[in-house]
Amino acid sequence: MPADAPPPLPVLPEKDRTSWTGLILSVLLLIFLAGGLLSLADDLLMLIDHRELSIFRALGSLAVLAAGGITYLLVALFPRIPKRVFLPLALFVPTATIATLPLLIHFPSHFSSISIAVSILHTALALQLIRLSRGDRKLRWPFFAESSLRPSPFRWTHAIGVSAAGLLILLPLFAGAIILCARHAVDHFSDGFVTLTPAGVSMQARTYVRDDGRTVHLVPMSHVGEEDFYQNLSESIPENAIVLMEGVSDHQQLFRPQKGYTKMAEAIGAVEQQQAFKPRGLLVPADVDMSEFSPATREMLKNAMLIHTQGITPETLPYLMKPTPKGLEKQLMEDILTKRNQHLLKVLHEKLEHAEHIVIPWGAAHMPEIAREIQKTGFRLKNTHNHLAIRFGS
Repeated sequence: MPADAPPPLPVLPEKDRTSWTGLILSVLLLIFLAGGLLSLADDLLMLIDHRELSIFRALGSLAVLAAGGITYLLVALFPRIPKRVFLPLALFVPTATIATLPLLIHFPSHFSSISIAVSILHTALALQLIRLSRGDRKLRWPFFAESSLRPSPFRWTHAIGVSAAGLLILLPLFAGAIILCARHAVDHFSDGFVTLTPAGVSMQARTYVRDDGRTVHLVPMSHVGEEDFYQNLSESIPENAIVLMEGVSDHQQLFRPQKGYTKMAEAIGAVEQQQAFKPRGLLVPADVDMSEFSPATREMLKNAMLIHTQGITPETLPYLMKPTPKGLEKQLMEDILTKRNQHLLKVLHEKLEHAEHIVIPWGAAHMPEIAREIQKTGFRLKNTHNHLAIRFGS
């Protein structure tokens, strides 16, 4: 070797070399780990009412979901990638979502605890997958060691088999599980007043009677629906009934009029309730006034209607990113449900002194509490009738 020749470059051991494959797999593991840490940090901060990381957590969750899809595709194309490491990464988000949905439906008050448990599991799984890919407990870059790749060439049978398993088995399985959970959630939270069926969204009208002959008809409503849904309900109301109408008044003009639900109705090929529902009988306003809502609730309603009518635009995006005030969720429930239900029940008991038939065509979310309260005063369920409010498909 000439004296002025440069020294030869050192040859790294095989296990320390990192190819583009190893780098990509390391990045996917990093995204998965970062998503778990970000979720856990956000959950812990929310315990002390800090939501600064919520928007970043949402973006991180999208990144983890995308990384899972890319990982599954790579596993299908490259048999060398160890499935025991990267299939859990690819399937974690849909599996964890489906596993936690029933818990959130039946234990909504434990949302924080459930979310923290999932975040801890996410983070622990990410660390375990990194350990398996490196073969040791050291957390260092790159996360994936080349020695973990198996000496297996590309095979069409492998690619088609893994892809088919995802498209024909896993995807329908996850979709079916989510549909079942959604149906169960709607039935659970509406106490059976609303049901998701293969045909569409069904509303269950219920008739309650009391020993003195008084009758109360609870008719769950939807802001948008099929035209014949509203026509059938209108015709089913007795002409001698008193109809306690829903609709928050605004005598002080605190809430600027919006376009309503026209955009939503057009999107699903339906009509608005206020246009198609023409009940018979004596119509009596039975809702509260906007002035009875808290300022925080009024502000939230304004922002929600603005986004609903204009969509997500550069002008409305800041409203979505704006942090919610402490205790807003509880205040919203108090104003939008509890306070309005209490006022309605007060009007109901006043009208029952002079009327035999009372009809309450209110939003489905109000029905469970109203039904429970009237049964406490001696009313019992007489019959039910299901109405298809929104059809799926043509």
